[in-house]
Amino acid sequence: MSFSIKSMVLYSHSGDIRTIDFNIDGLNIITGKSKTGKSAIIDIVDYCLGRGSFNVAEGTIRKKVAWFALHLVKGEDEVFIARDNPGPGAGTGAKVYLQRGKIEQYPQVDDIEKNTTENSLKAFATRFAGIKENEHRPSTGSRDPLEANIAHALWLCFQKQNTIASQDQLFHRMNEQFLPQALKDTLPYFLGAVDEKHFLLMGELDDLQRRLRELEGTQNQHLQAVLTNRNRVTKIVNEGKRTGLIPQDYQPVDDSVFAYLADVAKTEVIAPGIVPDFGETIERLRGEQSTLQGRLGELNQDLRAARSFLSDQTAFSKEVSEQRARLKSVGLYKSAGGPIETCPLCETSLENRVPAVHTLNEALQRVDLQLQGVYKESPHIQAHVTGLEDQITNATEALRLTQSELNRAVSENQNAREAQNQLVSRARYLGRLSDFVEVFEPAETEAATADEVEQVRRLISAVKERLNSDEIASKLETILSFISEKMTEYSQHLDLEHSGSSLRLDLAKLTVVANTEDGPIPLNRIGSGENWVGYHVVTHLALHWWLRRRNRPVPAFLIFDQPTQAYYPPDNEAGALEEIELDADRRAVLALFELMQRACNEIQSPFQLIVLDHAHLREDWFEKAIVEEWRGQNALVPRDWPDAS
Repeated sequence: MSFSIKSMVLYSHSGDIRTIDFNIDGLNIITGKSKTGKSAIIDIVDYCLGRGSFNVAEGTIRKKVAWFALHLVKGEDEVFIARDNPGPGAGTGAKVYLQRGKIEQYPQVDDIEKNTTENSLKAFATRFAGIKENEHRPSTGSRDPLEANIAHALWLCFQKQNTIASQDQLFHRMNEQFLPQALKDTLPYFLGAVDEKHFLLMGELDDLQRRLRELEGTQNQHLQAVLTNRNRVTKIVNEGKRTGLIPQDYQPVDDSVFAYLADVAKTEVIAPGIVPDFGETIERLRGEQSTLQGRLGELNQDLRAARSFLSDQTAFSKEVSEQRARLKSVGLYKSAGGPIETCPLCETSLENRVPAVHTLNEALQRVDLQLQGVYKESPHIQAHVTGLEDQITNATEALRLTQSELNRAVSENQNAREAQNQLVSRARYLGRLSDFVEVFEPAETEAATADEVEQVRRLISAVKERLNSDEIASKLETILSFISEKMTEYSQHLDLEHSGSSLRLDLAKLTVVANTEDGPIPLNRIGSGENWVGYHVVTHLALHWWLRRRNRPVPAFLIFDQPTQAYYPPDNEAGALEEIELDADRRAVLALFELMQRACNEIQSPFQLIVLDHAHLREDWFEKAIVEEWRGQNALVPRDWPDAS
């Protein structure tokens, strides 16, 4: 059983109380002119049942009302919920008052104060509607799991003025992003295709899958430990091979490796003999090498200078010898005391006078003396060059021997260091090996865990079989067929296009489809506002017929706002049928309300249909269904209420 609205209560800023009482079963009509507050009823109910935003239009209501409240009943259980008016321009209020128990008298405005939160109100309204723990899990990973709550249920309870006459939007708020998919996800639960047993099984499946993950995690840890230990054994054996404590051909093939490693760990580290320190020898030899290299450089420089000098002397000697040979031609001259003015050979007169013979002889004597000096010094210079070459040869050999001794000393020193390093490496390795052997314990096989894993997997399979998605789809299809039959039956009371055809509710597209001989025709391809309103009415009446029949957790009320808007002129006064011009439209309005009355009598109690409309039909059953008429000075909010200060 779900709840109905017994009363809507409004509080003024001065403490006045305005109460609109409803019949908790059957047809309730609030009739009246436009701009009297009828359309605000849905927004107020939605707000008081936990909606986060307050969507009442700006104007009188926001200015004059301090608190909005609902008196809800479910059997003997009663609840009073009040929320503060956020005022002009505000999106939502911050105060929520909740009182549960027998409501003998509504509290005064001064007695209402915040005693809960908006989230707590939403959770309470969800439980009060009978919505139990549930969760829709998409078959793909693109969407998060969704749990149905009071907000989803209320989408089936409201038909605002712009919705009931829409050819594209069948349900409340389906023009908002993501909400159509949420309705598709939660409708199977609300319709009863999945029940509480389904969610109990889902909870059991969660527990089993959680247990399986734990067991598999334990197994994985066990396997990982075994793998890790094997890797550690291989690593420590290879390290032993590098230190020379384990033969290169040894391979760990079974658990005997641990006993073998324990024996290796007992190996004593034998220190090598005294290793001489070659540091001083190496430094001395490097000093000798540097000295010899410097001496060899100086000798090579002296040799180059001596050879250059000898080369220059040879060139000088050659030049002087050539000059001497030229001067010896003086013997061709006849003796003469002075300069010669005629050629001694051809006796031709000379333009330039030739020097005297004695002058040439003197020059020849000087050249001879120079040549004698050169010939005298040449052997000494050659001997000096030879001596330098011998010294260079000796110095080069000495340097080679020194470098050979230095290389040998460095090599021996490196070997000594490597021996010392190997000694340290072995000592460190044996220390690590001892720790490894001490702490290592081969993992025990957990055969019992494997059996338990298999048992849990069998239980999961059994639960999944009971959660057969094909069975749920088949059950949902059966439910929709019952609803479709009722929609078709209700449509026969109205003069709608395709009303003689079989109607069905298409959950995939959230629309009504008329199955005709020419093929399926969706609502958005059916013309005229009269048809759109009619198909909305028959669909939602059929839905609530099923919800109440199966006692589903959806509030036991349905609110239609302006279902006759397609028929009445905008300036109607009394809402009488006479104000409608065409007889066909009058019959359509009467048929529409007669269908509502018939459905209220047929739908299992509790069911409350609240109609907000211009119409006021002069029928006894219609008059009895009127709870308030807002014409003249009457309206949702009394006109003499003061505005907020």
